[in-house]
Amino acid sequence: MKDRYAKSHEIFANAKQIIPGGVTLARVDHVPGRYPIYMDRAEGSHVWDVDGNEYIDWMSGYGCILLGHKYKAVDDAAIEQIGKSFISFLSNPLQNDLAELLIETIPSAEMVRFCKSGTDATVGAVRMARIYTGRDKVIRCGYHGWSDWALSNFEGLDAGVPQSTRDMTIAFEYNNLDSLKAAFDANPGEVACLIMMPLETEMPAEGFLEGAKKICHDNGAVFILDEVRSSYRMAMGGAQEYFNVIPDLTAISKSMANGYAIGAVVGKKEVMSAISKGLFSATFFISTLEMAASMATINILKNEPVIEHIWRLGEKLQQGLKEVISETGLNIEVVGAPPMPFMKFCIEDEETNNKLKMEFYAEVAAQGVYFHPGHHWFVNYSHTDDDMEKTVEICRKAFKVAKEAVC
Repeated sequence: MKDRYAKSHEIFANAKQIIPGGVTLARVDHVPGRYPIYMDRAEGSHVWDVDGNEYIDWMSGYGCILLGHKYKAVDDAAIEQIGKSFISFLSNPLQNDLAELLIETIPSAEMVRFCKSGTDATVGAVRMARIYTGRDKVIRCGYHGWSDWALSNFEGLDAGVPQSTRDMTIAFEYNNLDSLKAAFDANPGEVACLIMMPLETEMPAEGFLEGAKKICHDNGAVFILDEVRSSYRMAMGGAQEYFNVIPDLTAISKSMANGYAIGAVVGKKEVMSAISKGLFSATFFISTLEMAASMATINILKNEPVIEHIWRLGEKLQQGLKEVISETGLNIEVVGAPPMPFMKFCIEDEETNNKLKMEFYAEVAAQGVYFHPGHHWFVNYSHTDDDMEKTVEICRKAFKVAKEAVC
């Protein structure tokens, strides 16, 4: 039987000799031996791996691609900026233009500081909160990047994190205000900030985000929303606009430039200004290549029905998956917000659940749909109704194959 991913596996075998883990990011074959590892090119809503296999791409660069791969208007803006040069020892007025655009579109934004990634943005936000409050401890919920505090007590990912940092980082349970209150009560007057994603695959319960903000403020801490994934997806102003819960600081990145590497911290002037007493700076933070791409991306969002499109298509995808699952009789839930959908396998027997899940995802990949088995997906503006319908039909076939292989 021909190896569908032979070239991927060959490249990966060589890569493991020269790159720890074989890849720079945590992107390996999600079903060992049965998933692509290396992509060759992408356009619109489709990607092609190095073996020439084509996929409907529902990962959208882990959420970085909002408009579609190789989106001409954005790439043209970046190329034009390259022609002017994009890095110097001085800043460029373009940063002011982009800052004003973020302030216009994000409810919490009164001031802006730019950076290069989501991790940069969450690190910068926490530093601002620590300076502003004069406190050290951080309460977090979920994944916020690869910095020491963000990975503290994060099982399986916290190797190399000093104990002193772990002692200053407290996790709480999403959608559980009692858990959050207990975290503050155990550390009175010591918590600089609460940082959390507004949602992941679980939607916030009624009153949860409002309650989290109130508990945070009642304890004199800064309320930070990590909108690295949700900004410019849930609404023009992100999840904070959608849920009408406005934080003190917001970390953004990913989709704000349709794949170009940029992030930002935005928020209240009073809290943002605290960074003048410290440092949040790096050589590449002033690069205007990504700023030009971000300006183009956000202006497209202002003038075209991007968010309406990804909501509509996401809702149709979720509904289609629910109908397919109902035909299988399997205990699987469709979860997440429509722009960031996912499926949760809930079969009682853990071994059967894991085998069925892996068989399903291996089969959809073999039939030309790229999902991630362990991370929610992202709808982008270039996805079409045809993409959605083909995906649902492939999922129908894949569930049948998986059931026959496992059940």
